[in-house]
Amino acid sequence: MVGIVVAVLIGVALGGPLVNVADRFLVRRDIDPGAWAREIVGLLAGGVLGVFAAHFDQGWTLVGYSIIGLGLVLLSWIDLRSMWLPREITIATAAASAPFLVVAALVEDEPHRLRDALIGALIMLAVLLVVHLLSRGGLGDGDVRLAPLLGMALGWLDLGLVAVGLLFGFLAGSLAGIVLMLLGRAHRRTQLPFGPFLALGTIVAIVAGEPFLDAVVRR
Repeated sequence: MVGIVVAVLIGVALGGPLVNVADRFLVRRDIDPGAWAREIVGLLAGGVLGVFAAHFDQGWTLVGYSIIGLGLVLLSWIDLRSMWLPREITIATAAASAPFLVVAALVEDEPHRLRDALIGALIMLAVLLVVHLLSRGGLGDGDVRLAPLLGMALGWLDLGLVAVGLLFGFLAGSLAGIVLMLLGRAHRRTQLPFGPFLALGTIVAIVAGEPFLDAVVRR
């Protein structure tokens, strides 16, 4: 419990620095800082770190996934504000988290996780690239660039989670679109930032994907 509380507090404290990074990118699109940005991003970061601290044992794995979680919060915030997923943040998140996952796999004597992480990254990239091409840009190229990071995070745990993460992400995006249409805030051709839904689907799959697979596929 103490570890979870500490993780939440760290995430909340990082709200300001994360927003500062986001603002450096948003200014390129002439977008002003949002109201309550530090509080909102801090709560999101704290929530993600707290959930991961509760799910993972202390160690290299937790550090690696915490970095991924913070990167996804930052990317989601920027995408919600600007419909843009900066490649620099995607690459930096993958580069910063991957070494910890490599060490974790070796320390746990499970080198197959590295292979599965690579395969997961390739599968996620292939699927989102196909969707991007078939939708003629309806799914942005930033989402395609995000795919290897998400696939790596899910594949490292279980290759089956790649499909679960995609399912949860597309389901969340579809539900959000339906709700917005019912509220009159969107129509069928309205483009929504899809990065936050992919991130949400990935985070939910990381913490709840295994029970889902056990209940639906492996029962």
